[in-house]
Amino acid sequence: MKLFGIAALLVLALTHGSFAQDGAEQMSQYLQNIKAKINQDFQEFVGHQELKDQAESFLEDRQTDLEPLAAKFQDQLQDLKAVAANMEDKIKPLTAKVKEQVNPLIYSLHEKMEAMLQTLAKHTKTNRK
Repeated sequence: MKLFGIAALLVLALTHGSFAQDGAEQMSQYLQNIKAKINQDFQEFVGHQELKDQAESFLEDRQTDLEPLAAKFQDQLQDLKAVAANMEDKIKPLTAKVKEQVNPLIYSLHEKMEAMLQTLAKHTKTNRK
């Protein structure tokens, strides 16, 4: 009786194993079919002419929307360039005037510094002797 139970259990285990192997192969084949179907559907979706037309239409619409903004921006940039040129024209004479007034001061300061250095050099020579 024990031997019969062991034999029956062995037969059931072998049967279950073969079913499990068949099930794994079926599951693997099923997953491969799903993967192939997803790839095929994706390729059809991407290659669909209507999708391409919609994308091109969208890009054309955005381009027509942005063209007036670009023109407005370019006009403002031209205005800004004109203002900058105007400011430069006004600042150049001012800097020239400041330079005319500061140069004599710098020259005078330079002369005073040289006189002070000469005086300092004379005092240093007399103190060393």
